[in-house]
Parts: sequence; C-alpha cells; structure tokens
Amino acid sequence: MPALPLTNKLGHRIGARGERTRRALLDAVRTLLETRHLGEIRVADVATAAGLSPTNFYTYFKTVSEAVLALCDEAAQEAQSLAAHIDGDWSSERAFGTARGLIVDVLALWERHGPVLRIEHELADKGEVPFAESRIRRLRRLHLALERRIAQAHAQGYHPAGLNPRLASYETASLIESVAAGFQLMRRADTADAILDTTAHIVVRLVTGR
Repeated sequence: MPALPLTNKLGHRIGARGERTRRALLDAVRTLLETRHLGEIRVADVATAAGLSPTNFYTYFKTVSEAVLALCDEAAQEAQSLAAHIDGDWSSERAFGTARGLIVDVLALWERHGPVLRIEHELADKGEVPFAESRIRRLRRLHLALERRIAQAHAQGYHPAGLNPRLASYETASLIESVAAGFQLMRRADTADAILDTTAHIVVRLVTGR
C-alpha cells in the first residue's frame, strides 16, 4: 500500500514548497541536537537556525519532540534494509563477513543519525511511549530476521536448549547498537578494525551458535 501524502497541522497536503520548509526545520533540529540536549532546544531556536519564523514551525510540528520523532522515522526507514544481512549467507565460511557487513551498516546509520537515535534510546528507556514505539518500529524487522536465524540454529542443536531465540535476537541487536553508539569512545582503546572484527565474531556466535 503506498504511503499517504504528508499533511501539515492545518490539514493541507504538503507540496514541494512546504516539503522544503519542513526539511529545513528538520535539518535545523538535527543540527541543534549535535550540541544541545532536547530539553534545551526551543521552537524559536529551531526557527532561527532554519531561517524561518516560529509560525512556520507550528504549521508542521506541535513540539520540538514531534520534530525529533519525524527524524526518528527517517532513521527507521533506512534501518529496514539491515534485515537483508540476516537473510544472507551465514555458512561457516561466510558468517564472519556477513556479520561484519551488518555491523558496518549499523555504524553508518548511527553516523548519520546518532544524535537523534541517542534521544530515542534515552526517552524510550524512560518509558516515553512515542519514542519506545519509534524504537520498536525501527528494529522490528531486524529483530524478526535475527529471531528466525537464531531459531533455525537452535533447532539444529547449535544453541543450548534453554536459549530463547526471541530474547537472543533482542540482545544481539542491542549489542550491535551499543557498539555503534559508543564506537568513538571505544576507538580510544583500539583500532576500528579490531572493534569490528571482535564484534563480528561475537555476533556470529550469538546468531549461529558456532
């Protein structure tokens, strides 16, 4: 089913000019999140950074948090392709390369959307429902793909009998995201290749049991 066209807060369909204005506001929010916490950003700050007026902001978003959720949705759309790695080749000869490719793509996603994803994580962990639901939407396809792959290995006897594939899928995805979120800090202790390779070995073990 094709996506419904975006509408503004007045209920009007957003045309090309409106989309440019909306994009400028979202880009301003993203830029401000690189140096400020969400709670420190006011609508006036966003409008000024975008070269627009606060009235323009309220035409498209009710709050700054709503604009951040729109940025979370953009990250979620990009994240849907990550599951393709899980459907790839996890044979003993190829599993390491497949896992490393997944990790590289998650790192790239965090490189593009890190400030937004950190807000999503923080507020989801605090129980704020819109951000928790955003996180679930972003990772659901990856979780399901991991669960299927881990369940297959479990059925073949590669995992211990007590392992729960669904929980293992969550924990595997969380591990990769944790590495992506803290990658620059980890770089102080070791090289990028060492971090990628070590994480890939762990992911292979978690997914395949081998």
